Amino acid sequence: MGAWGPGTFENDGALDWIGDLAEVKDGWSLIRSALKSAMTPGESDGQLVLAAAECVAVCRGKPPASPPPADLSGWCARHKSGYSEELRVLALKAVQHIRGDSELKDLWDESGPEEWNDAVADLERRLSS
Repeated sequence: MGAWGPGTFENDGALDWIGDLAEVKDGWSLIRSALKSAMTPGESDGQLVLAAAECVAVCRGKPPASPPPADLSGWCARHKSGYSEELRVLALKAVQHIRGDSELKDLWDESGPEEWNDAVADLERRLSS
């Protein structure tokens, strides 16, 4: 899994994805695509779905308690105008799906479900409020 903690950005996959986000022309399409993948069984990478949802939360001014990667903060500062309520709703649904039934949840259930559940619940709260 390449993870060293339960937080959204405490794994290689999410950090690599944020690096990709900073380099693509239409990052909001990349975010939307990752979020939509959560709705297709067997198609989503939970780490990337949560990273995409975190992008939405950060861009709407609801960052996590620990600072997000600088690449994400900078990207949000430059692209905040692309944020929409539709994306917030999609991000919330994607997080709820990953938290409820996903391979990532199954992996964390084996190694530290409370910490991971707390981290994902925090993201869900920030997308809900």
